[in-house]
Amino acid sequence: MIVAAGQGSRMGEQHNKLLLPLGTSTILEFSIEPFLKHTGIRKIFLTVASQDRRVFERIIPKEVILVEGGKRRQDSVHNALLRVLQEKPVPELVLVHDGARPFCSTELIDSILAATLEHGAVIPVIPLVDTIRRVTKEKTEVVERSELFAVQTPQGFRTELLKDASMQAVANNWTVTDDASLVEKSGGRVATVEGEPQNIKITTSADLDRADWILNSKNNLS
Repeated sequence: MIVAAGQGSRMGEQHNKLLLPLGTSTILEFSIEPFLKHTGIRKIFLTVASQDRRVFERIIPKEVILVEGGKRRQDSVHNALLRVLQEKPVPELVLVHDGARPFCSTELIDSILAATLEHGAVIPVIPLVDTIRRVTKEKTEVVERSELFAVQTPQGFRTELLKDASMQAVANNWTVTDDASLVEKSGGRVATVEGEPQNIKITTSADLDRADWILNSKNNLS
């Protein structure tokens, strides 16, 4: 399940930022590509805002199933999950990926799939390298960073586990920032695997500049 129903407010765009160019393609097409090519991925469900649907239909391969997105990320994931549950048979595992992460590798997908089979819920993480400070009105203080990590996607889950957590969220009106938090809030445990530094999320124009640099570096090596 790839979440792509947001807008480009922090990018300063009036339309979906995933439609912005990256190299000779768009951010969205780059984000979908590794999942289209991966032999362990059976189907791709892409959440889309209603105003973007016609544009998405023109650039997305026909085998990708479009699902109406929601107001929040977790609403979009819930809608996609309901569609996944209609599959026969229902897949044992699901991955949830941000459409704004165009550089997820095949190796990371492999790692997430294997760890999800073992643990039931898995997230990729990378350690923080900057000094972190907690800032309040009274003072600032350094936060010990050895136990702090940045979370990436794709996040992997046993389908039943994510379904139960998402249903509880709807019933109890929970608000969370990612799917792993949803599972933890419902009582589940989440394991981690090593993420990838290049697996960035494009949120600002500076992120897009960095993505262009990463793409150019890849092209120069190939």
